[in-house]
Amino acid sequence: MNKLKNSIVFVSFGAVLIFAQSCRTDEGNEKLQNVGQKVGVSASKVVKGVKSGIEKAVKINIGLSESLKNRGVSCGRVELGNEGGRHNKLSVYMIFDKAINRNVTVKVVDNQGLEVGRCKALLKGAAGDTKYVDFVFDKRTNIDRDFVITME
Repeated sequence: MNKLKNSIVFVSFGAVLIFAQSCRTDEGNEKLQNVGQKVGVSASKVVKGVKSGIEKAVKINIGLSESLKNRGVSCGRVELGNEGGRHNKLSVYMIFDKAINRNVTVKVVDNQGLEVGRCKALLKGAAGDTKYVDFVFDKRTNIDRDFVITME
């Protein structure tokens, strides 16, 4: 993303320099300033749009079963990590609207519909609690961000 931002800045700066050569008067300087502001705003919008698109593309989504939703469980941030393997650990920020003390299973299914991992963990929390819960899969499991992940 830094390369894209640098390219936009470089092209924008080049356009401003060319325009500056043609405007060497006070009126030209004012026009140059206006053009520079417009280029800066446009470049900023492009960079923000690219950043937003990347964030959406790499976001990990977990589908919760209706049973867990009815028990007041929801998820916040999900992080993908390593524990003795490669992308085999999900750290899920859990939100408990109601008290819970229950084992849950997380399943991971690849793009071809094949299950690639399954992991159980205890969800335990009082109403209003929040915490990260780690789901560590077999070290041979490699979770990609676009895999389907469900918790039941």
